[in-house]
Order: sequence, then structure tokens, then C-alpha cells
Amino acid sequence: MKNKTVYKIVLLSLLVLFIDIYSYAQPTHFTTNNYWKHQRKELIFGIGASNFLGDLGGLNRVGTDYSPADLDWAVTRPSGHIGYRLRIKPWVSTKAQFTYAVLKGDDALTTEPARRNRNLKFRSHLFDLSVHFEVIIFNSEEFGHRYKPLGVKGKRHSNTLIYALAGGSFFGFITQGPGDGGWTNLRPLHTEGQGLPGGPKQYRPFSFGIPMGLGTKIGLDAVWRMTFELIYTKTFTDYLDDVSGVYYDNDAINNAYGSTAAYFADPSAGYFPTWTDPGEQRGDSGEKDAYLMFNVSFTRNLTYKRSRGKKWRYRARF
Repeated sequence: MKNKTVYKIVLLSLLVLFIDIYSYAQPTHFTTNNYWKHQRKELIFGIGASNFLGDLGGLNRVGTDYSPADLDWAVTRPSGHIGYRLRIKPWVSTKAQFTYAVLKGDDALTTEPARRNRNLKFRSHLFDLSVHFEVIIFNSEEFGHRYKPLGVKGKRHSNTLIYALAGGSFFGFITQGPGDGGWTNLRPLHTEGQGLPGGPKQYRPFSFGIPMGLGTKIGLDAVWRMTFELIYTKTFTDYLDDVSGVYYDNDAINNAYGSTAAYFADPSAGYFPTWTDPGEQRGDSGEKDAYLMFNVSFTRNLTYKRSRGKKWRYRARF
């Protein structure tokens, strides 16, 4: 009788142990039912690299400006960003992100005759607030075992996504040119004759853009992920580099705004003096500026709560 009682207790204990292990070790798949909601909210922060696509700088030929084919790697500059992502559906997310970047262009880095003779250079501090809509075009998502009871190795967390993105951005910029005393803000100098008779209107130091690109997300564990994004933003301004239209009379600029303004309006190298006469082309007003960003981010899952201090325990009462 006593042996039977002990046997029953052992069987009951094993049954309870099996149920405990099974319930704690069940895998959860984001791709089934509503488990994708375990990663709905994410905090994003990271660094990146920025490159300008516009009138200044570019490759050693004409006709490729404003496109990625005109990238000048020598003027690539750093950027930083922070953001928040909300997954709306299994296949779509929305993201709000603030980015600070430095854009740069330099005619001295190209051998194309017109650009090199123009000899303009700039840097622009960019403050970009954007909203992206991300459409997931490939996913392999699996939430591994929540616990590993008795040292049993479970399935690892897996979270790999590839997505396309597009959206809108609002940005401000401060464009500067190099001089003997350091960097000088160019907008107040009216370098294309803004405000003078026959000159263009003064441009605004902010504008809008349309970002578009591709990204991939790689899961590190249940909480942390790493993303890589390539984003091209076409803007609605042609003055990120303070260059757009034609040369204005340099003497008139000097008389109205001073010698510093006159210098930054036409610092040409003098190879072709007549190319910078009043009315000659200084920029291409028919195309708006653009910029390219490559971002590396870490994302923190704010929805899933990592269990701490919870260890598998077996309790039996006799």
C-alpha cells in the first residue's frame, strides 16, 4: 500500500513537472495570430552617414547631379538620429524620427570645368523631422522559448525583416561657407542678389522633403534589434547649398551687402572669367536638392517585457 502511494506521488510529480516545462517553453511566433503585437513599440537611436546631391561638388562630368550616380564620397559626413516605431499591422509600421546631419559640397573636388571654375563650397547643418511608413516585404520572425528550464536549450529568438519605406519630412537648415575667420552663414549675405532689383526672393531656411528607401532589421534577442537603412530624400528647396539661379552683379552685391557677401557670391578660380558675369548660370534652378542617408540603428522593444529573476521551480506537496 505504501509503495503504491509513493508511486502515485512520483507519477503526479512528473506530470506536474512536464506541464510546467511545456507551458514555460512554448514558442511564440510573431507570424501567427496576433503575436506580432509583442513588438509593436520600439525606441530607435543610432548614427549614420550623409551625402549631398545638388549643385555643388559631384563627379567629373555633367548631367548626373541630383541623382545617386553623382555621389562624392569625399564629402560624406556623420549624422545621428532618434525615433519611435509603431507597428500597426503585421506587414506595416509607422516611424517618427529626428535626424541631425551635416551636408557638404565642394567644387574643388571635381575636374568638371564649369564646377571647378565656379569654386563654391559649403556645409549645411540639417535638422530633419520625418514620418516614415514601412511596408514589410520579407519577414522571418519567431519568438524563442521564454525560459530554458533545467538548462534545456530552446529555440533562439529570430527577427529578420526587409522593408520599403516612404513618407514626408520637415527640415530646417543652416548653410555656411568657409572663410579666413571660420564658417560664415550664407543666407544673410544674399549671394544671388536676393532683395535687389531683378533678383530672386529670399529663400526660407526650412522646407519639406519626400524620403524613400529600404531597410533591414536583425534581431539580437527578444528586446534588442539592429537596423540598417538607406534613405534618399528629395526636397522642395534648391538652396541647401545656397546656390540655385544665376550670377547677380557682384559690384551691386558689394555695395548693398558688403565685401564678404561679394566674395561668397563669386569666389571663382578665374579660369574662365566671363563664365561668372551677371546673368550667367550659377546653379540649376530646374532641379531641387536631395540628400542620401545610410543609418545604423539599435532598437529597443518597448512592448515585450523581459522576465527577470524568474527561475523554474518545482514544488510538490505531500
